[in-house]
Amino acid sequence: MAADRPTGPFNQLARFNEEGARQVYASNVDTALLVMGLDGDYNPRRLERYLGLAASAGVAPVVVLSKADLCADTADRVAELERRLRPAPPILALNGNDPSCREALAPWLGEGQTLVLLGSSGAGKSTLSNVLLGEAIQTVGDVRNDDSRGRHTTTARTLLPCPGGACIIDTPGVRGLQAPLDERALAGSFTDIVELADRCQFRDCRHLEEPGCAVRAGVDADRLRNYHKLLRETRRLEQSPLQRQQQRREWKARNKAARRR
Repeated sequence: MAADRPTGPFNQLARFNEEGARQVYASNVDTALLVMGLDGDYNPRRLERYLGLAASAGVAPVVVLSKADLCADTADRVAELERRLRPAPPILALNGNDPSCREALAPWLGEGQTLVLLGSSGAGKSTLSNVLLGEAIQTVGDVRNDDSRGRHTTTARTLLPCPGGACIIDTPGVRGLQAPLDERALAGSFTDIVELADRCQFRDCRHLEEPGCAVRAGVDADRLRNYHKLLRETRRLEQSPLQRQQQRREWKARNKAARRR
C-alpha cells in the first residue's frame, strides 16, 4: 500500500543539475514510480541513485521495469534486483502498452494519491502515463537502436489526473542524476550494508581492504562499489567551500608526490 504522506519540505524530490543548482522534480508526492526499461536502459546502479533520491524525500518507491514484452529474461532481471536491493521495494515488470498496467499499479492509484514518474529518456514513462490515463495525452517518441535512449519527447513536468482520483506527474528524462543525499538518506537505501557493518572485525572498517569485513563478504561487489561512489559524492556535497579547497590541495599534493615516486 502507499505510504503515509510526509509533510513539509522533506517530501520534495530534487536533484542537482549540471550547473550545480538544485532542481525540484515535485513536492507533496506519495509514490515515486522509478521506470527503467528492460532493454539498453537497464542499469541497477542508476536505479540505486533513484532509490536514494526517493529515500532523501521520504517518498515510497515502486520500481517499474518497462518493456517486459521485449525482454527474454524478465524473471531473471526481477530476481536480480530482488537479491541486490535492500530494502527491496515493490518491483513490477510491465508492458507499458498493456491496459493491465492499471490493475498492477492499482494499490498506488487510489483517490487523492499523487505519483511521480522518474527515469531516463526512452524508459517508457510517457507510454505508461497514457495507459494509466486511459488516453494518449503524452507524446511518445522512438528510442535509438544503439543505446535505447529517447529523444526528450517530454520537456516539462506535467500534472495529469487519472480515472479514479489519483494524479500522476510525468517528468523529462535525465541522463545524469545527482541526488541531494545525506549519509542518513543513503543508509536508508543501503540497509544491508548498514546492518552487516556491525559484524565487521573492526569498528572503523571502511569496507575496502580491511580483513574480516562482513560487508564485502555479504554484499554484491558492484552494489558496494556504487555505495562507495555515492558516499563520496554525498560527502562532497556536505563540505563547505573551504573544506573543498583544502581537499583539492591535498589531492594535488598526493598527485605531485606520486609523480615524484
